[in-house]
Amino acid sequence: MRTGRPRTPIGIHGAINTRREGGRVVAETRVRDLDGRLRHIRASGPTAAAGRTRLLERIRERPSLPSAGVLRPTSSFADLAHLWLADLELRDLAANTKENYRTCMRLHVRPAFEHYTLAEVTTGRVEWFLAKQAKVSPSQAKQTRTMLNMLFGYALRHDAIARNPVEGTSQLRRAKSTPQGSDARTDRRYPRGGRQVAKRTRSPRGTSRTARSATPSRSCWHRHAPRGDAGTPAV
Repeated sequence: MRTGRPRTPIGIHGAINTRREGGRVVAETRVRDLDGRLRHIRASGPTAAAGRTRLLERIRERPSLPSAGVLRPTSSFADLAHLWLADLELRDLAANTKENYRTCMRLHVRPAFEHYTLAEVTTGRVEWFLAKQAKVSPSQAKQTRTMLNMLFGYALRHDAIARNPVEGTSQLRRAKSTPQGSDARTDRRYPRGGRQVAKRTRSPRGTSRTARSATPSRSCWHRHAPRGDAGTPAV
């Protein structure tokens, strides 16, 4: 188990020290870059405050990746949206699919996150946004979640973020639909679309009771049929 001084987080600088060299003040510190290495940085100015200010400017100007990546944790969400839409045009997708993505981006996604940096878009913020959308339109919330997942997947592949904030959000539930023109009592009494179905039971001779009650028996025919002169049923 490792003990002692904690490791400096990636992208963070240590304490700034100042010292006078001749007529100028030198400010210096160490920064841990994304490759995990600590590097010594220094800057100078006529005063200690000027030296610190120049040093912090140099830290901000440093590339966040050894390969000078296009996206960084401090990049705005608007920058990510712009690059993702440009990449979308190169994909082999149907024209209407691309148009749906652009519309969703313009109306729903970008207005909600355009004022954040990529590091500021947390799982909690995405969860709150999707829950708010699901109350209005569950289908729209599902489409928005898919788009956000693709957007931050793009940022993840460019080393701008350490993890995709969409992956930890809750699964969206489908809205419950009630059949039109029916209620719970109707559904229990008439399980087949609201129409009453006659229950057929079989008699001992294999003939249904419904059929037997609909057709007079032979004895019933002789009992009620009109009789002829000879007392026999007229045919």
